[in-house]
Amino acid sequence: MASILSNATITNAKGSVTSYVATAQGLYDELQNVINTLTSAGFMGDSADGFKEFFTSKATPALVANLTDPQGSITAGINGMLDSVKTTLLDTVDPQLGDINRNPQQ
Repeated sequence: MASILSNATITNAKGSVTSYVATAQGLYDELQNVINTLTSAGFMGDSADGFKEFFTSKATPALVANLTDPQGSITAGINGMLDSVKTTLLDTVDPQLGDINRNPQQ
């Protein structure tokens, strides 16, 4: 099935990325609250310290920085790619091809 690339398609895709980021951030915030409650309610010692360290140094970067950070995450890369597709194909190539098709002798 053929599809047509349009500004609406790009806008919808960026909206989906934004929605995903908001959902992922909300879930992370819930998880962080659970971890904070767990580690402040009698969970102490080396095991608790190791768990806190794991959450801070391993889980947080994987769940936040690598996934949803506005600058260097995969979702930021997807948004950048969508912007590039829009700029390159829809804002540049499509109008140029339209002009060539309307005036083939030029």
